[in-house]
Amino acid sequence: MNDSPDSRPPLMVAMEWISRLTTIAVEMVIPGLIGYWIDPKLGTKPVCLILGTIAGFSLGIWHLVQLANAAQRPKDGNKPPERMK
Repeated sequence: MNDSPDSRPPLMVAMEWISRLTTIAVEMVIPGLIGYWIDPKLGTKPVCLILGTIAGFSLGIWHLVQLANAAQRPKDGNKPPERMK
């Protein structure tokens, strides 16, 4: 049977992961688009685009690290994850 501690159907688990990854993708793209939109208004052709892209990439990577750390934490919260020897 299924040895996973998650008792939800696999489709529910997949939808949760899809929504998480879509959120991270949007976090990476939107700041660059905002910078692209602001540049003509301020007359700073590539500056806001570059800053927005860097900020979005940094935010997305930070969120991915948080997601990876949460996935490695045990569900009961009492014992640390076992390390390979």
